[in-house]
Amino acid sequence: MASYEDTLQLIAGAPRAADPGIRDVRWVTAANVVGVARDSEGRVEVFLRGPELEPSSSVVRDAIEFRVVHRDSHSSFQANRLLMPALGHFDQVAAFVCTELLRNDADTALAPAFKDAEPIIELAIERLRLSEQAIVGLAGELLLIDALCRRAHISQVADVIAGWDGWRRSSRDLAIGATGIEVKTTTGPGSSHFIEGVHQVEIDVAGVGPGTEERLLLVSIGLHPSSEGGNTFTIPQLVDRVIGRMEVAGVPDSEIQSFLFRLSEYGGGPHGYDHVTQASDPTYTTPFLTSFVRSYDMTDTAIQVLRRHDVAEHAHVDVSSVRYRVDLPVTLGAGNPVAGANQVADAIFG
Repeated sequence: MASYEDTLQLIAGAPRAADPGIRDVRWVTAANVVGVARDSEGRVEVFLRGPELEPSSSVVRDAIEFRVVHRDSHSSFQANRLLMPALGHFDQVAAFVCTELLRNDADTALAPAFKDAEPIIELAIERLRLSEQAIVGLAGELLLIDALCRRAHISQVADVIAGWDGWRRSSRDLAIGATGIEVKTTTGPGSSHFIEGVHQVEIDVAGVGPGTEERLLLVSIGLHPSSEGGNTFTIPQLVDRVIGRMEVAGVPDSEIQSFLFRLSEYGGGPHGYDHVTQASDPTYTTPFLTSFVRSYDMTDTAIQVLRRHDVAEHAHVDVSSVRYRVDLPVTLGAGNPVAGANQVADAIFG
């Protein structure tokens, strides 16, 4: 059986597909059952050659598909493709999955081996998804901060940075004056977002920070990984832009260092970004292209979502436990939402 180190080396040497429909599959063992490749975007794929597998886990079911794999114009085979998430280079996780399958004798009995390894595969994919969500969330918040710093008067830049609280668990991602801002980022085609509680869709009557919240905006950002060039950006590039604007505005170095520390603590877990040591890390250098930036005024009665008073009518429901997904329309009318990064920044400043 191939070792983890051998499999990792094999994956590291797998080239990116030159043609979206053709794969240069590298088999882990001579049995040609477990193989690895990269798609045209550089994402790692694990191929399990054999009959269609039936995952019991919804997480694994979403990540696997049974398909015909073309190695060139004349050679093809049927396999189950397990696709790693789009962001970063998850070579180690793919190597771990391959090794676990082979340890369970996938070469001679793929279906039983897959069944035995599925709980481990599910945990690995779920962990990658959480990491991916954190990276996309950070990219979205930095995109808005960059737009705000560019559109702000030089005297307002420090307030923008000081108002960012999305790096930790807090009532608002951003607070500028009496305006509270929730930033929701997706790689999907529309403004579909998970709401962590009714406090994210209604004004905080108790006030945010030192002042009173008079306006709540939900800024919906659509991003998708893309090839370099054009209007793409990376997380390190956004950080450099923000720091550059802070320096022009005369923000003290201590506050710049505080901003960098908050980045490293983003999400309260292992997903923070250390600009000093990780600026060239493939996990953070994925180029993004902006699909849309929309700012929704959540006081608009045309936005029909669950709010505190809706839940309070049900005496036996804990309001703080309610979580749900919203699907916000592209237009509501009367200037809501505001569309475009610069236009949203201008609207925030009033």
